[in-house]
Amino acid sequence: MIGISVYLSDEDAEERILLASSSGVKLAFTSLHIPEESGISPKRVGELLSLFKKEGFEVFADVSKKTPENLGLHHFEELKGLGVTSLRLDDGFTTEEMLELSQHFRIAINASTVGERELQGWINCGMETGDMIAWHNFYPKPETGLDQEYFLKQQDLYDRYGIPVYAFIQGDEKKRGPLHLGLPTLEDHRGQNPYVSAVQLKRWGVTGVFVGDPGCSGPLLRKLHHFDQEDVIELLYKGNGEIEGEYQLRPDPGRDVLRLLDTRTKDEVPPLDTLERPRGSITQDNNLYGRYSGEIQIVRNDLMRDPAVNVIGRIRDEDLDLIGLLEPAQKICFKRGTDLNKCRPDKKSFHE
Repeated sequence: MIGISVYLSDEDAEERILLASSSGVKLAFTSLHIPEESGISPKRVGELLSLFKKEGFEVFADVSKKTPENLGLHHFEELKGLGVTSLRLDDGFTTEEMLELSQHFRIAINASTVGERELQGWINCGMETGDMIAWHNFYPKPETGLDQEYFLKQQDLYDRYGIPVYAFIQGDEKKRGPLHLGLPTLEDHRGQNPYVSAVQLKRWGVTGVFVGDPGCSGPLLRKLHHFDQEDVIELLYKGNGEIEGEYQLRPDPGRDVLRLLDTRTKDEVPPLDTLERPRGSITQDNNLYGRYSGEIQIVRNDLMRDPAVNVIGRIRDEDLDLIGLLEPAQKICFKRGTDLNKCRPDKKSFHE
């Protein structure tokens, strides 16, 4: 599940909703209580929630006990009519109030702060795990994002209870104020390629990955949706090799290289650019490798030059960390440079 974050004070909110919708993303987080949103009229809230509903979004709302009053509503249940399906509750709600709201909404508890004792206490009082989401905070202030070890412990906790975990990554365009330094859940993800962050979270078992910042480009949204729906990881590369398109890795990863299925050829592959092969190199076996000729590989560990192996490209620096996240039999998509066209399923000849 991939989602965006839309803030009511953002003058470009409508445009961001439509961009996400056209990219295939239909989940959204919004806040109906944080200080930056004070002074927003109920009319503005209604307009944005109506647009979400029109575009078929599932909306997750961060709320406080004052939210209905601030929006001119009589009770929380009226938010359902505006398209809100899940509530992320601010501190101050009693267990009884949570239980009542869980009859109408899925309840997102704070995965960053709630431990097993508190969780078990709610369950003992009648909260159903199927009505809960464990949703992490985002952290605007540098150096305050979650530690990876702690995050994984929390992931294990909620996995044991069968409660899906949601978390935030930062955007790749406009960052949210007041600091404008990104809104990730993990500190390690601040400043990292958000696509890499999303893949990493998914590998750890996170169900919902939401872009915390308002600024998220169309290309990033498309890539996130492609990975989420089809488990295809896109890799930008530079080099002369005409290899754009979708492939699949072998199910038996090598220590030093990842081999691509169905890339051997009976065509001539003369030795060319038989260079040293640093991590991230994309290589192709040439004629000197006999029946392996044509096979394409991604280099995992630095290797010396081999006269039987041509270097045909290199994964761009911003995507290098994806190599460690590729799984056996993983589907991948090579795209040259910053080409933003959709990956082609057909493979071109490498020797045209």
